[in-house]
Formats: sequence, C-alpha cells, structure tokens
Amino acid sequence: MAEYYPISLILTGLVLVPVIAFVLSIIYAYELRKVTARLQARRGPYFIVPKEVRSVLGVSRLFQPLYDILKLLYKETIVPSTAIGSVFRTAPYVALASLIATLYFVPMGGFSLFGQFEFSIVAISYLLLMVPLALTVGGASSSSPWGAIGAQREAELTLAYEVPQILGIFALAIMANTLSISSLIDFQNQRIPFLILNPFAAVAVFIALIGKLQIKPFDISEAEVEIVAGPLTEYSGRLLGILEIMKTLLTFLVPALFIDLFLGGALVRTTTLNYPASAALFILESLFIVVIAAVIHVYSPRFRVDQAFKWFSKFPLVLGLIAIVWAYAIKIFGVL
Repeated sequence: MAEYYPISLILTGLVLVPVIAFVLSIIYAYELRKVTARLQARRGPYFIVPKEVRSVLGVSRLFQPLYDILKLLYKETIVPSTAIGSVFRTAPYVALASLIATLYFVPMGGFSLFGQFEFSIVAISYLLLMVPLALTVGGASSSSPWGAIGAQREAELTLAYEVPQILGIFALAIMANTLSISSLIDFQNQRIPFLILNPFAAVAVFIALIGKLQIKPFDISEAEVEIVAGPLTEYSGRLLGILEIMKTLLTFLVPALFIDLFLGGALVRTTTLNYPASAALFILESLFIVVIAAVIHVYSPRFRVDQAFKWFSKFPLVLGLIAIVWAYAIKIFGVL
C-alpha cells in the first residue's frame, strides 16, 4: 500500500535524499570508470593506492569523480561574450534542479518521499526530459558551432529514445492500472517482477536509459573527437561542475529507475518491509546494472546520429509497441 510520511520525515528526506543519492552516484561513477578501464586493459583509478604514492594520492581514489567535480567548482567560470548569457548560465541549474526533483519521486530501497502519488510516473518522465532540453538550450545559446551541432544532436537523440521509453513505462501502467511508481512496485511484489511479466518493455526502457546516460553507442552529442564536447564545449568552471554533478547523478538515477520499474524495487520483506536489507539489495542490483552499462560502453562503437535514430526506430520503438500490445493482451485475457 502507498505510505504517506509525517511532515518531519519529509523535511528530513528533502535534505538527506539528494545527499545519499549523490554519495552513491559518486561510487557508481567510480565503478563505471574502473570497469571501463579494466575492460580496456587499463588500471583506472586506484581503489587501494600503493603505499609508495599514498602521500600524494591518499589511501583510496574511490571518490575520484568527486575530486574532479570539486576541481571544476573552484575554477573560474568564463561565459563567451557572444553567448546569450542568461540562458547559458541558467541551463545547468535547470538540468540539476530537475534531477534533484526526480530523486524525490524515485523509490530507493523502498523509501520515496513522493513516489506514492498517483501521477508520479508522469512527473518522473517530464522531469527527466528537462535534462536534455536544458542541455540543448544551453548548447544552442553558447554561440559555439560545436555547441550548436551538439545541441541539434541532443535534440534528435532525445526524440529517438524518449518514445520507446515512454511506451515501455506506460505498458507497465496499463498492466498495473496505475501511474504511481510506488504502486507499480507493490504490484510486482504481490505477483512477479515486470522483467518477467513484460520483457519487451524491460529491454526497450533499458536501451532508452542507456541513451539517457549518453555512453557508447549513444554518446553522440558530446563526441570529443568530432565536436569537442558538443553542448558542453563552452562551459567551464562552476557551470561545468554543475553539469558534471548532473551527469554523475544520472549514474544513480538510471539503475534506480530500472530497479523500481522492473525488479520490484529490490524490496526485502520478512514480516514487514526490511529497509536495511532492501537498501543493501538495491545498491547491489544498482552496481550490477552499472557493470552492464560499462560493458555496453566499452564494446559498442559510437553511432552516427542518423544511425541512432534509425536503430531506435527499428528496435526499441518496435519493442515498446509490442510491450503495449502485450500489456493489453494480458489484461484482456485476465492473466493478472
């Protein structure tokens, strides 16, 4: 059943949820780097630093992504004189604020401040859509040709992956007859996970979420060897640091959303919901999903934007449509 929390817990959660999510996202970002490096026969950031260099590097580099973000936050921010200054400065804050707002709707190990509300899936979909839109507007306002090209690619890629993602998610809503993500989790725990009930939706949404992470083969808008950094080309200092925080948080949100939608939220129940065990299982499943993302990133060549659009139209989009038909068939024939 949906659980409504007292106001004191909500106020505490408004502070703690982004902090916990950010700490976990730093760990996941480290894992993504480390696994990627190992698959490419590189060392990657040290987990345990050799004794001879600990005086310089410290005992561990687990929080290397955090150090990189802090470095950017302390650097000077330069705004191109020809850029649309207000739009250029505002876009990173809009993207980050949208992700932070999303965190309050996405359950983490069974806990969510606002996930129990009836239209929480719709809220999550719109808030996540604000991220690529902000990047598109920010890149286009930079006056850089690389930013403009990257913004165009960002918009095209977003259109390509958003449609199958929405189809896959709403196939689940049809099966469970709800638009609440917490109710979707309850539905799975009363029956079986949607990964088994509707694998077509699971594959479509997973591919779309990989596109949202912008790792290979979908790192098209920021292709360094082609367009420098795409929409991020002219960003520097604090603004670039905010964008790095946003990208790091996505490393947490993507596995969390997939776990909630298709793996029953990683809930562990004894007589009641066991929050510590659920949180541990949630983190383990998230780490496993990050490993899968790293493998895809390493072994996939980058698509051209037209190739990505056609590929999404042929496979994830078709899977999303099949997922909708499958959901209606299950409802009509009374399987659930």
